Amino acid sequence: MHIDWEPEIDTPATIAVIGAGPVGVEAALYARFLGYDVLLFDSRRVGHRQLAWGDHPLEPTWVGLTSPLGLAALAAQGADQDLLSSMSTAAPSDQRGDVSYRQYVEQYLIPVARTDLLYDSVQVNSPITSISRTSCGSDPTIANERRAEQEFRLLIDSRQRGEYTQLVDIVLDCSGLARPLGLASGGGLAIGERTVQPEMLSGRVDVLGKHRARLARKHTLLFGRDDDACGNAIDLAKLAQAGAGARATWILPKQFGGHDTLSLQPQTSAEFIAAARRLADNEVSDSPVVSLAAWGIESVQVDDESGWRVRLQISEEETLDIQAAELINCQTVQPDWSFAQALPLAQRQGEDGLTGEPHYYVLGQKAIGASGRCTMPQ
Repeated sequence: MHIDWEPEIDTPATIAVIGAGPVGVEAALYARFLGYDVLLFDSRRVGHRQLAWGDHPLEPTWVGLTSPLGLAALAAQGADQDLLSSMSTAAPSDQRGDVSYRQYVEQYLIPVARTDLLYDSVQVNSPITSISRTSCGSDPTIANERRAEQEFRLLIDSRQRGEYTQLVDIVLDCSGLARPLGLASGGGLAIGERTVQPEMLSGRVDVLGKHRARLARKHTLLFGRDDDACGNAIDLAKLAQAGAGARATWILPKQFGGHDTLSLQPQTSAEFIAAARRLADNEVSDSPVVSLAAWGIESVQVDDESGWRVRLQISEEETLDIQAAELINCQTVQPDWSFAQALPLAQRQGEDGLTGEPHYYVLGQKAIGASGRCTMPQ
């Protein structure tokens, strides 16, 4: 990508990091280490998407999940030396045990966010609703040299402070993939979907932990075919086997051309894939999770009395009505650019996180896309 603006901004300067997941926390830590003022924003809390996977094992070991700077920050805070040793790249391979999502967040990510370098920078429950450039408007013809001279204006909807604005010099967008496709055929919106979106669960859900009481003794509709949907299906089956009385109808969106029923990342473990396929193919006798193929959900509504009522599009002419107490939407997620609508060049991504918008960088899963996998070395 050709750069026609000055990319370097010396300290003192303020950097806004959007998204307190693994990439956002590491980026914020490094920026603070370099001497910048940093504000780390998350719509919920640190590592909430990883926590939803609970005790499932992460594919990499500690070595692929941590950074030397993160480990040094923990050491400076007096963290347990044995734990730091197990995370260190210097540890022998036979001492590098597997780690679960919950362990990674609770033993590394959150402690790093609480170190002296970052503690005052973290703003949780603070979604960014708008980013604009002062004095520039959304006119893409304004020269980049001029745009680069203007600060970013962020509108934050904080649960604690309410709405407020913040001016920053640099934006690191580490927000990941947050906007799901619609529930209807081809990823479009179902009738009534926009109205009921706040009521449905979405993505990977902590079935055996945070949402256990909500899903126990209930009939749940699960929609999707990716790793999140498969993980939810496996855990819903475990919830039922634990005597919680749960059951689920797993709606698998059909794929034109006879593609595989499931859409799993290539790095997904063989054990996880085998368990998901058994449920998706209805191979488990008396299974509490029953799969059903459909082109999509044509209409959806919910109320306190009868719960969720959905109409499935089974074929061109055939529909099927189903009722359930809960609905989990695991439709494929895409990058969310809604808060950057006033930045017309932000979506023009190049190499190394650069975008067409001066001083607006995209890092992590949002830069790689839904088909790739973001690792710490990357």
